[in-house]
Amino acid sequence: MRSDDPAVAHVQKLVDGFWPIHVLAALAELEVPEVMADGPAAAGELAQRLGLNEFQLFRLLRAGSALGVCEDLGDGRFALTDAGAFLRADAEGSLRGDVLFYSGMSKRGFADIPEIVRTGRAGHSVTLGPEGFDLLGEDPDHLDAMHRTMVGSSRDVAADLCRIYDFNAHQTVVDAGGGYGGLLAAVLRSYPHLTGSVFDLPSVEPGALAYLEGQGLNGRAGFVPGSFFDGPPPPADCYLLKYIIHDWDDEHAREILASCRRGVGDGVILLIDRLLPDRFADLPDHRRFARADLTMMGYGGQERSEREMFALLDSAGLRPVRIVGQAWALSVVEVRAALRAG
Repeated sequence: MRSDDPAVAHVQKLVDGFWPIHVLAALAELEVPEVMADGPAAAGELAQRLGLNEFQLFRLLRAGSALGVCEDLGDGRFALTDAGAFLRADAEGSLRGDVLFYSGMSKRGFADIPEIVRTGRAGHSVTLGPEGFDLLGEDPDHLDAMHRTMVGSSRDVAADLCRIYDFNAHQTVVDAGGGYGGLLAAVLRSYPHLTGSVFDLPSVEPGALAYLEGQGLNGRAGFVPGSFFDGPPPPADCYLLKYIIHDWDDEHAREILASCRRGVGDGVILLIDRLLPDRFADLPDHRRFARADLTMMGYGGQERSEREMFALLDSAGLRPVRIVGQAWALSVVEVRAALRAG
């Protein structure tokens, strides 16, 4: 086997991809970027301020320099790069939550893939189903990291959503399973006539209310505690479900959709999700979708193709009206209750 064989180089590149997330997570967890924001500093100075081991921090900073989030200045000091600044918790558009959340995923759900593929059952690293979300509420730090990650995701998704979908026909919006309400906040800012609420578990309420208040939405946005599995979201003429259905297997997803069908009545449900291609190839976008699907495999959920999504909707008494957006990028599936015979 030749070392210059392109196939060997390809596999080696894939093998080498395991470690950067753990370097970023270590820097973020230790709050190194926050201290480095004051300017270039030697590892010893940073270690003293943070209560860390100097030599091991030096090694971590070298690794960060190799990844472009730090810069080795060559005189014993290290500086934070523009990219590294996004690891700070206080940075506008911070990616710290993403780093910590996906680092945790790589240690848990992905480790169970062989067992899941052998048995068809979820592994032991995570607790799945409704109980898993209840347990998440007992870990405030992980809960906050996850929802801050979702706020960042929602900010990007909302910009596309408000560009491709017209909310002028609606008056009230519910961000169902919306976490802190990042998507709701963005939609309400783009459409000042709308009012809305976040529907999510009680453990999310303090963070959601604080976020919505910080967005200047007092009087226009509220929070309704509850679970899809205990009853429908509050009445509205438009439900938003962003990256909700992919969290669940078909049985639970069908129950969620049926609950939303009862709550929304004659209104619409917008399923904001990825729709996978029917056939995968060695393409950057397809790799992202494959990663997303394997992530959800470890957590008992799945990404779905258009065909799979439509079959699920039909089984829940719903019908797709149209798809707005690209079929295998950001897709908005507009859904209504199925037409009754007669």
